[in-house]
Amino acid sequence: MEKRKLISLRAVLLGYLVQTAVSCIVAAVLWVLLFFLCIDSGWLLPANRAARVSNEAAQNILPYRTAKTFDPAELDPLCRYVLIDAEGNTVLATNMDSSHLQKAMREWTGNLRWEIGYEQYYLRARLQDGTVCLLQFDYAVPYADPTLRDTLPDVQTMHLILGIFLLVGVVAWSTHRSGAFLRRETARLTEASRQVAEKKGIEDIDFTGAKVREYDEALRALQLMGEELTDSLQAQWEMEHRQRESIIQLSHKLKTPLTVIQGNAELLAEDEGMTGEQKAQLDAILRSTGETRNYLTRIRAEVQTPLKYKQRP
Repeated sequence: MEKRKLISLRAVLLGYLVQTAVSCIVAAVLWVLLFFLCIDSGWLLPANRAARVSNEAAQNILPYRTAKTFDPAELDPLCRYVLIDAEGNTVLATNMDSSHLQKAMREWTGNLRWEIGYEQYYLRARLQDGTVCLLQFDYAVPYADPTLRDTLPDVQTMHLILGIFLLVGVVAWSTHRSGAFLRRETARLTEASRQVAEKKGIEDIDFTGAKVREYDEALRALQLMGEELTDSLQAQWEMEHRQRESIIQLSHKLKTPLTVIQGNAELLAEDEGMTGEQKAQLDAILRSTGETRNYLTRIRAEVQTPLKYKQRP
């Protein structure tokens, strides 16, 4: 019989961990590649796009403008700006929301502090009339479509959230796959145990097919237990069969003496010279032999019935 290659439960667990880790790494790499493909396709813009357009504005556009000739349409939509008068006290124009404007003014006044989130970068451009334009940008991948930038969370957050869902899905898939394997092995062991408990013919039970070493050992133990149970039942059946044969033989041996005793008692009963006491004793003998014959007949009928074992409920 060819020896099958078995694995241990420890190997199953290790395989699950390795499979999950490798699957997560592959999924993460593919997810990052998809991210870059979206950038190459033009659906997303590179992370340094805001820095490039801000530098271009600070060097080639703003130095040639004044507060009156400043035109926000000349700036790329990725440029966040705040226009401050020459004295540095008044905000003349801005396209920033309140949160970004607060950060920009802290940068302007030198009152910097660390905050959670993207780090903001700044460029200062002085216009011809002394007005200062403070440009604010960060190194983040934006949507190419301005409408998406206004309605959806930033790309990094969306990418991170969807990536987490992807990894959770990969872990769930790997767990389900390994769990299904262990459930199949457990079902095989459970079915074999049930059949042994029902005293099914040991030759009709399949104790093979397990792939886990511990499950295979349990099935072999069940097979040995089933064989021992079968041998025990067979030995019990043979013992009861011998007892029944002995009872049948004994009943046959007792049949003749009882017939003789009953016949002699019946002959004596015809003697008219017997006293009343003798007749009473003779009637007792006839009654006892009759009862004994009936008992032996009943016992012989019972022991001649085929042996049957009741299965446990």
